[in-house]
Amino acid sequence: MRARVAAIMLVLSAIGFDRTTSAVRLTPGEAGEIIASLHPDHRRWIGTIRSGPAGADGGIYAGLVRPGGRDPRDPEDAPSRGRGVRNDLVIFPLAIDATRTPAWRILILDHEYFHARHLAGGFDVPLVSFGRNGIDRHYLEALAWGWVRGRAASGIYGSLPQREIAEVEERYRDHREAFMAFVMKAQPAAWAHYGRFLPDPAGLTLASSVP
Repeated sequence: MRARVAAIMLVLSAIGFDRTTSAVRLTPGEAGEIIASLHPDHRRWIGTIRSGPAGADGGIYAGLVRPGGRDPRDPEDAPSRGRGVRNDLVIFPLAIDATRTPAWRILILDHEYFHARHLAGGFDVPLVSFGRNGIDRHYLEALAWGWVRGRAASGIYGSLPQREIAEVEERYRDHREAFMAFVMKAQPAAWAHYGRFLPDPAGLTLASSVP
């Protein structure tokens, strides 16, 4: 684990990250280098990486689009699903905000890696649709935030400050609770299956070593 963190930090150093100020603009090429340092297999799941259109808001950091798509907020650019598909990754300004730590940027890129691999059937995690876009989103986002939550707890991203930990916890909890409410109303017995992939947030606590 320490060797992996050291390798990631070496990449960050090479592309100019300052761990104290975080004042550097992350380019698509640099984002690809960071993802590659985490997951050498990323090209199996992610096609091109590019910056998104200006004006992103609503807390969107990055998102997947169909090959050639421009904006993950546009339903026509929604990512493809199915075994072996590759989607493109779009990065938005909020993902490279100078007030964010390098660890947060790594976490966001890993979050999108999970989505890309999951949508391509690369994980032993159910890839299903519930017939409602909002519920599908809660399910997919709960899985992805749960993934980075666990990896953050292991230290893979380096140190996250408390405010960033709080956002990870909130996003995981909110998406999990919304999806769980749907399942418990539609078919309570199914939670025994899906709940295995979405553990209770109380079972894992993230700790910060940064103010």
